[in-house]
Amino acid sequence: MRTALLAILLAFASQSVRATTAYEALRILGKQRGEAVLDTVTEVRGLRGAPQPGSWKIIANDSKSRSGVKEFDVQGTKLLGEKSPASRTAGAPMNMSQLNLDSDGAHQIAEREAKKVGFAYDHADYTLRTGTHGGSPIWEIRLVDARSGSAATMNLAATNGKILGTEGFVKRPREIVRTPPPPEQPPYRPPVVADRRPTPDERSDERYEEPARRDTADDAAPLGERVNKFFDRVGRHFERRGQQIGDTFHNIFSSDKRHTAGPHGGSDEEDVRDARPPRRNSIDEDYTRPSRVRD
Repeated sequence: MRTALLAILLAFASQSVRATTAYEALRILGKQRGEAVLDTVTEVRGLRGAPQPGSWKIIANDSKSRSGVKEFDVQGTKLLGEKSPASRTAGAPMNMSQLNLDSDGAHQIAEREAKKVGFAYDHADYTLRTGTHGGSPIWEIRLVDARSGSAATMNLAATNGKILGTEGFVKRPREIVRTPPPPEQPPYRPPVVADRRPTPDERSDERYEEPARRDTADDAAPLGERVNKFFDRVGRHFERRGQQIGDTFHNIFSSDKRHTAGPHGGSDEEDVRDARPPRRNSIDEDYTRPSRVRD
C-alpha cells in the first residue's frame, strides 16, 4: 500500500515539474482562464530551454488592466500567476487556428540546421509572435553558446515549418578557458647589510677586536709615498738631533750661545710622531679587514 502511494506521488511530482511545450502552456491557460483568452494572446516566450524551457510567459491583451496587457506565468502544468506590466503595450493577437508547429518541432528544425554547419550551443530561447500575414504566428529560435557568448537565430513559419531566415549559423571553435601561468618570481638576492658600529655589548666582549683608528691624512696615501715620507722624517729627525748635540758642546766651551736646530720644545715629539712606520689602508693588496675572533 505504501509502495503504491509513493509511486503515485512521484508520478504526480514529475508531471508537475516537467518541461512543457508552448502549445501545452497555452492549453493550461485556456483551462484556467477560459478558451476566450487564447484569442487575445500576442506573444509566448520561453528562455534557456534544454531543449524546452521550464516556464513560459504568455502575453495577452486585456482591456480591463491599466496597461491594456496581462502577462501569465505557466510553469510545468500550473498557472503560477499573472500581472499587468506597465512597460508593454497592446499588440495584434495571433491566429491560433494557424498554429501547426509546436516549440519541440521548431527546435528539431533549428537543431538540424545547427548540426549541418557544426554550430555548438548550450540552450535555446523561444519566442512565438504575430507575423505580418493576417496574424499568422512565427517562431524565433535563438541558439546560445554560453561559453563563447555567440548565438544563432532562425525564424520559422508556425503554419508549415518553413525557414524564413537564419543568422549566425556558422561553425565557431569553442573557446577553451586556460588558467594563466603564475607570474615569474624575481631571482633571490640576499639583503645588503650596511656597516655598523659595534654595540656596547660587543665592545665588552673579549673576543672582539677594535679596528685600528687612522689618525692622520697620510694614512690614506699610497704605500710607496708614505714610505718615502717616513724615511724623510727619519732623516730630518737625526739631522736635528746632530745639530742639537753640536750646539750643546759649542755652548759648553764657548761664551756665545747658538741654537742652529731651532727651539727644543715640542719639535722632538713631533719628529718622533712623524717617525712612526706608515700604516696600511684598505686599498693595499695585503690589507685584511679586522674581524671577530671566533672560538
